[in-house]
Amino acid sequence: MDALDLGPQLRLWSRPPVLALLRDRLAQYEHTGPEVAFMGSGDFHHVTVLLIERAVDGYAREPVTVVHFDNHPDWVRFKNGLHCGSWVSHAARQPVVSRVITIGACSKDIAYPERKRADLALIEENRAVLFAYRNPAGGGTTSLRGRKWPTIEDLSDTDIVGLVANAIETEAIYVTIDKDVLRSSDAVTNWDQGNMALGSLIQILQSICCRFRVVGADVVGDWSQKDYSGGLYASLLKRGEALLDQPWSTPSPAAANDINEGANLALLNLFSGLEVAS
Repeated sequence: MDALDLGPQLRLWSRPPVLALLRDRLAQYEHTGPEVAFMGSGDFHHVTVLLIERAVDGYAREPVTVVHFDNHPDWVRFKNGLHCGSWVSHAARQPVVSRVITIGACSKDIAYPERKRADLALIEENRAVLFAYRNPAGGGTTSLRGRKWPTIEDLSDTDIVGLVANAIETEAIYVTIDKDVLRSSDAVTNWDQGNMALGSLIQILQSICCRFRVVGADVVGDWSQKDYSGGLYASLLKRGEALLDQPWSTPSPAAANDINEGANLALLNLFSGLEVAS
């Protein structure tokens, strides 16, 4: 589906009118079964909310657990729209979503969540679970609002699968992957990157997807030149936010595309090989 005309307005964060345009465009396409969407930069991760709606309304028709691989928890509070760093806060409260399980984060967002405007009520309400790759503050666990989870850096892939599977309380799952969860040799993104190896991601995904019914999936995390719009004020705000939150270095576009294509093809191969339950 071509949405390049909406891209600059959607990028980083979007207001309800632009999101409505994208939702209407998605509705023009018949939903015939589980879909996997490759959406480009992680700046578009908030589009996942619309894709979850589409998967549930068009195919799942039952509650789902969102399995989320990312170097960031994406749970900040954001008013009047969706932000690529706020979508979990919105998705986790949808009636069709049982909870969001985030795997692989090791950014400073989880070390200083209050300072980063985290919606920690999600933790208290048991709507969000966090299996960090490592805790930037140190230690082998992550503790937030009275809940504690082990970090996964020193665990085997089998142990990680067990932790995630035990946290899933539905038969159906929706999978969303931001490739910034991967080490820089396996992906090149617009954000600071994590430490998970692509091989581990594939192994963990394969095991989880074989245990549950996958009703949809999406992949973000391809590096691309920044292009913002939505009015002069919005463009300036987005550029300022990117300067504060994103790395200033610019990779070779050709090299970035080659690395990301390898990861995307590996993920496409995995999802294409899954058996689809009727």
